[in-house]
Amino acid sequence: MNNTRKGLVPRETIDEIQSRSDIVDIISECGVVLRPAGQSYKGLCPFHDEKTPSFTVSPQRQMFYCFGCQTGGNVISFVQKHEGKSFIETIEWLAERQNIMLPTQDARESANQKRLRTLEDLNRFAVEYYHRQLLTERASESARQYLKHRGVQPKTLRSFQLGYATSGRRELVKVAMDKGFTIQQLVDVGLIKDEDKGPQDRFWNRILFPIQNERGVPVGFGGRALSEEHQPKYLNSPATSLYDKSNILYNLDKARQSLYKQQRVLLVEGYMDVLMLYQAGVEHVVASSGTSLSENHARLLKRFVPEVVIVYDGDTSGFQAAQRGLLRLLAEDLRVRVALLPAGEDPDSFTRQHGADAFTQLTDKAINLIEFQIQAVIQNRDIHRVDVKMQVVKEVTETLLNLKNRVERSEYIKYAARELRVDERVLWDELKDAGFKETSGPRQTNRRKVAPQKLSARAQIEHQLIEALIQNPALLSYVKSQFDCQHFTEPRFAKIAQLLWEADTDGEQMDIQTLINDASDEALNAFVSSVLLRKTPPPNLQARVEGCLKKLRNFHLQDLEQRVRSHALAEGADEMETLEQLVRLSNERRALRGHNAEGTHDEDSNERRS
Repeated sequence: MNNTRKGLVPRETIDEIQSRSDIVDIISECGVVLRPAGQSYKGLCPFHDEKTPSFTVSPQRQMFYCFGCQTGGNVISFVQKHEGKSFIETIEWLAERQNIMLPTQDARESANQKRLRTLEDLNRFAVEYYHRQLLTERASESARQYLKHRGVQPKTLRSFQLGYATSGRRELVKVAMDKGFTIQQLVDVGLIKDEDKGPQDRFWNRILFPIQNERGVPVGFGGRALSEEHQPKYLNSPATSLYDKSNILYNLDKARQSLYKQQRVLLVEGYMDVLMLYQAGVEHVVASSGTSLSENHARLLKRFVPEVVIVYDGDTSGFQAAQRGLLRLLAEDLRVRVALLPAGEDPDSFTRQHGADAFTQLTDKAINLIEFQIQAVIQNRDIHRVDVKMQVVKEVTETLLNLKNRVERSEYIKYAARELRVDERVLWDELKDAGFKETSGPRQTNRRKVAPQKLSARAQIEHQLIEALIQNPALLSYVKSQFDCQHFTEPRFAKIAQLLWEADTDGEQMDIQTLINDASDEALNAFVSSVLLRKTPPPNLQARVEGCLKKLRNFHLQDLEQRVRSHALAEGADEMETLEQLVRLSNERRALRGHNAEGTHDEDSNERRS
């Protein structure tokens, strides 16, 4: 097989990273509480809500499986799903944890990576420095009093590592250079400004909110002025090689686990909104740190949740900010709702005055996009005016055009037509004029949901054979010599069989961990994990494999017989030659049936003894 994984990292390096990354340790570090249960560990699944633990981790197999939501895999696939990382990002994350050097493509890339790591270290130093200033310095008393007045508890202050930049203009410059960092590095991360009168701290007399990326790496700061004279009120780090505000969502690093459980995210505007909600127990919250929601933000959220609830201030600018982001979210096929706060309120003030339960009730009642757009217009204009109604129809049409779900689109059209008092056909016609090509219309009936079909007798045998090979990969070479993986008929098992057959090369026994890494398929990973972590003891696998092979050969011979008959009818083949072929195939099947009768008896006996 190819000696690299994903075209970048050698297999030997991946194997080393995986062998040194204990799955129990990694999953525990990611916040999942695991308790011993026999030879395995159990805990509450981080991927769905449950009260009784069904999430199982096997240190022997180095695999996990949830019997509740059927999610499974190895340490790499766990980190990918839990942390929202790509394969390469996961390998880099695990390698850094084990201090394993990854090969790079060239010296330039290696130097750039080293430079970025140094800048990350500089930001970490600045976070710790400013945090210590806030906690201990006498000059920070006004900042501590301000945060106390705003209701920020000491635990929250420490969890978010809030800091304070004193009124000095060269405080950070001095301490950072004493630690070995250079003026250029401080400029590169946006911590100072190199002016004519010399390097000056960018932040002074401000409370600082460290900004992390989704991996928890500090990339910048948001600074809040403590006096009205000190403008702007909020000052963020400039764009740097680490920080691009269009790619960063504040608190995403802390919110990830809650996002998986809630299956939705609350999107707010400001740092304090996040802090006070998180402090109140509403943890599935992130901030765009302003009113602009970018396409990159939408793509980032799509990695973690299927639904976004936008919670903006109950004023005109809040409405406008929400509307600008709607289509960007829809373009990523995210479900979007909008929670409308009372005028003059923001999530911070509302939660402090009314409590977390009231805020949760408000977000649970968030309205759909079309209703939001219509309500936004009603708030400011007369919906009965023809020109206003035409403008609303245009805006609604643009939203409908971005919807991917047919049922959702149909229901929204019905709602909009009712609220705007226009015929549904008008909206469908507007959609067509805007380039909508789908033939379905309001008269189309909903399709029935097709119930999953049971496996056929042949597919059940294929299932048993695949399970046996996963449980005992040593049997794979023998099975390959007896049966062609192209003869599997059930698509799922055919895909797994192909991976198994390809993995068994040059006499090397197939490695299950490598199979999972090669597959990049959550359903396949879950199937493999469920087989290996099954509680019931496996049967005599050698006898099971022999029985499956004989039955599958019989099915294959039946296929060949049918093919010969079809060919003879279609092509007018020689009758005697056709007859000879059919007799030969029939004899082979008869011989198999005789062996099957003996084999079934032997298999049953062996399984009873095992």
